[in-house]
Amino acid sequence: MRRMLSLGLGLVNWIRSRDGDLIALRRAGRAAIVMPALFALGVKVIGNPTVAAFAAFGAFSMLLLASFSGPMVDRVRAQIALALCGAVFVTVGTLVSTVDWLAAIVTAAIAFAVLFAGVVSSVLASATTALLLALILPVSLPGAASTIPDRLAGWGMAAGAALLAITLLWPSPTRDQLRGPAIASCRALAARLRTHVAYVLRSEPVSLEDLTAACDRAETAVHALERSFFATPYRPTGLSTATRVLVRLVDEIGWLNSVVFQAAARVPVGPADRPVCAWSSWPQRQCSRRGPTCWSARARIRRLCAPR
Repeated sequence: MRRMLSLGLGLVNWIRSRDGDLIALRRAGRAAIVMPALFALGVKVIGNPTVAAFAAFGAFSMLLLASFSGPMVDRVRAQIALALCGAVFVTVGTLVSTVDWLAAIVTAAIAFAVLFAGVVSSVLASATTALLLALILPVSLPGAASTIPDRLAGWGMAAGAALLAITLLWPSPTRDQLRGPAIASCRALAARLRTHVAYVLRSEPVSLEDLTAACDRAETAVHALERSFFATPYRPTGLSTATRVLVRLVDEIGWLNSVVFQAAARVPVGPADRPVCAWSSWPQRQCSRRGPTCWSARARIRRLCAPR
């Protein structure tokens, strides 16, 4: 019994070392449950192989090939949009599937448009493979226009099952790979400002080593934020206000770090600017909140650091 328990714990630790948030395991588990169930429903209950095939491959597409992040509401919206767009591709692919040269031209044009659209938004980039399968599958299976209702029925079954699966079957927690590093960067910059002010005013026992350590921590935090931003598989960009603010926030934190560095290089001889000292922890409080409140930090930083 102990041996089995130790083997189980070792397996869990091995999985977590490679899949920290168990995202891949969640997706694989949902697909392993939903895909065979839909195929069995289509073959044994409905008795329509076309419905069964499109339901199974649709579940495979929407549960394994597409992965959306963010709050659950945003994920549900993206999943619904994927289902609707996939239904359009299934219809178009079926209509051109009987003419080889037309199918090749339409597939190439739509595939180029789908892949190019991934540049606009990370949501679209996350769904490109799933959308391509929704087009390639009906094109690869030539069928008359009379088969469109059966194919759409299977795709609709897959969409409904996938929507229930992502919300009810071991739903993934909200992931925001940049908010944590952004908050850490703002806190490190705030600590750097406070340490620098205390060192200049001699209001607290702060040594040069403490100031150097605070500067190093701020530089490390900002560089970690930039690495997280550039290391994401799909850059977190989009057309919504929240995503555009998030991208601008990374640039503004880097800009603020350079401003603080330049200010530290010119240690003032006279008295320090008291409003700036009082403001030193303000970005931390703003960026610790959710939503687009981080955007107001940019305007205030610009006003405070503007030449007088």
